[in-house]
Amino acid sequence: MRRLSSRRAIDAWERGQTSDSQELPLALLSVALPDEDRERLARLAVGRRDALLMRLRERTFGRQVSGFAQCPQCAARLQFSLDLASYETGEALAGEPGAQEMEHAGWWLRFRVPDSRDLAVAARFPEEGSARRALVQRCVLAARDDGGREVPPQVVPDVLPEEVVAELARRMEELDPLSYLPLAIDCANCGHDWVLLFDIAALFWEEIASTAERLLHEVRTLALAYGWSEGEILAMSDARRRFYLAGVTGGGEVEGGAAEPSAATPASPRWP
Repeated sequence: MRRLSSRRAIDAWERGQTSDSQELPLALLSVALPDEDRERLARLAVGRRDALLMRLRERTFGRQVSGFAQCPQCAARLQFSLDLASYETGEALAGEPGAQEMEHAGWWLRFRVPDSRDLAVAARFPEEGSARRALVQRCVLAARDDGGREVPPQVVPDVLPEEVVAELARRMEELDPLSYLPLAIDCANCGHDWVLLFDIAALFWEEIASTAERLLHEVRTLALAYGWSEGEILAMSDARRRFYLAGVTGGGEVEGGAAEPSAATPASPRWP
C-alpha cells in the first residue's frame, strides 16, 4: 500500500462527498487499493479494515496523530495526540479471524466478527438495543440452546440470554481488538473524565478533506496565474508548487485555503 499522492487525496475527498459515516472507510481504502474489489473490502473484519486505514494514514501523514474532543461536562475543546505505532496492526493484517465457536451458560454458538456491512445495517437503528439485535442476527451463524436444541437463526436475537450476548461481545472484541479502541480522556479544564472511541476513519477523513481543499485552492491560484492544467500542477512536488505559489501570493496564504483548527486545551488520552 502506497501513500496517497496529491491526486489520490483529491480522489478520496471527492468519493467521500457522497459517502456516509459507514461508507467512508471503504471510500478511502478503495482509492488506496484500486485493484481490490469494493465488496471484498466491505467483508473485511472491522479491525482489519481499520488496521489498513492506520497503515495508509501512517504512510500518507506519518505516525503521530492529533485529534480533538469536546468535554461533555464543560464543553471545552480538547486536543490529544496519539502514536499509531502503539496499536498492534500486524496481527490484524495477517488474516481474518474466520468463523468461530463458543460455549457459555449451556449455549453453543457459531459466529463471525462484524464487518462494514454489518455496521451499516446496525447504524440504521437509532436505539442501541435494536442495533445490537441486528448485529447478533447477522453475525451468529448457528446456535443451540442449553437443552441442545437447534435455534433458528431468525429468532436467536430474541431468545439468547443477556449473559451469552455479553460473552459473545467479549469474544468478538478479543478476536478483533482493533474494532473497539476506547480512550479515557481527562479534561484539563474541569477535571471530568470520560471514554472516547478512537475513530481512525473519521479523523483520517478530516485530514484528507483539509489537504484536498488546500490543494484545489492551490490549483485554482496557479491555473489562473500561469494557465497550467490541474494535472500539471498536481504532478509537481510540494516544494516546487510552494515556490510558484509564493511568486503569486508574495509568500502569504492562498485565499480560501483550509481553515486552521481553533485553539484547544491539550489532553492526555490513556487506555481505560
